[in-house]
Amino acid sequence: MATEFSVTKFLRWTSVGVILVFGTYTAVLIGTTWPISELSIAKAGTFGDSFGVLTSLFTGLGFAGLLATVFLQREELKLNRRELEETRREIQLQSQTFHRQRFEDAFYQMLALYKENLRELSIRPHDGDSHRIFGIEALHFLITKFEKAWGKHKLHKFPADENERNEYLYILASTIQSVFVRQTRYVETLSSILVLIEDECTPSDRKETYWRVLASQLTAYEIKYLFYQALIAPDFMPLRNMMFQSQVFQDRLATLNIPDPHRKSFEAIWNITLPKKRNQFTSPLSRSQIKAARKLMQKRRKDELAQESNAQGDVELIVEVSHET
Repeated sequence: MATEFSVTKFLRWTSVGVILVFGTYTAVLIGTTWPISELSIAKAGTFGDSFGVLTSLFTGLGFAGLLATVFLQREELKLNRRELEETRREIQLQSQTFHRQRFEDAFYQMLALYKENLRELSIRPHDGDSHRIFGIEALHFLITKFEKAWGKHKLHKFPADENERNEYLYILASTIQSVFVRQTRYVETLSSILVLIEDECTPSDRKETYWRVLASQLTAYEIKYLFYQALIAPDFMPLRNMMFQSQVFQDRLATLNIPDPHRKSFEAIWNITLPKKRNQFTSPLSRSQIKAARKLMQKRRKDELAQESNAQGDVELIVEVSHET
């Protein structure tokens, strides 16, 4: 255990040491010059000047001690500055941890509210009908109804001509508005979650993590419904930003059965390029292996058809023979 430094003891022992040094030097000086033949002011001055060596020595030691004190204070200031930086860093880490916890609490609470609003979402399948359908079933009904309504227009390609393109966009927007009923509370809750991620999630590279969590909670019917709402609603910018920035959301969009002309319509209106639909099927086999497997399947199918044809021919032959007899 280290002893505590005492300034009083240090000064006391330093004073004793200085007195002993001067006393010893005086005794040695008197001893070497004894006997003293004359006591006079001139001799006393010479005797006093002989202590100049000790005076210079202690002056040098005092200056060295002063320098040592300056350097010690400098090191102490460095240590204090380092401690302040570590304290500031710890406070910053604590602040970041608190901010992250507060953000995650708000995020998951709003996500739970979103699911509740989805369950409570309801529509009447037919006008004047008191019966209601809820949640995912309601969204499925609206999407099916929209696909049937859009199919009646028989518009399968996105026009290249500007006037025809404007007409196409107008018909598409009108069809969406006539079929899809905007569920304000459901949509606004999702929008609030996206705004929370955009404004409160730090650092920015963590946004994709929470977009992934959110996207994992959305069914295909929800994403389709939200896609068409974002297509016609000017105030639904948060979702369009996520479509543009989030790779996981783009991957989900690419697997949905959304017509390419509708994706091009989204790009034409909002200047946001969406991925084209791609096949969800993935295989560990190489292209050559897949090609060989398909050829084998086709050959087997032809052989089965040939056998069925031969069997049918045999049956007809037997029927003909039976008729002749």
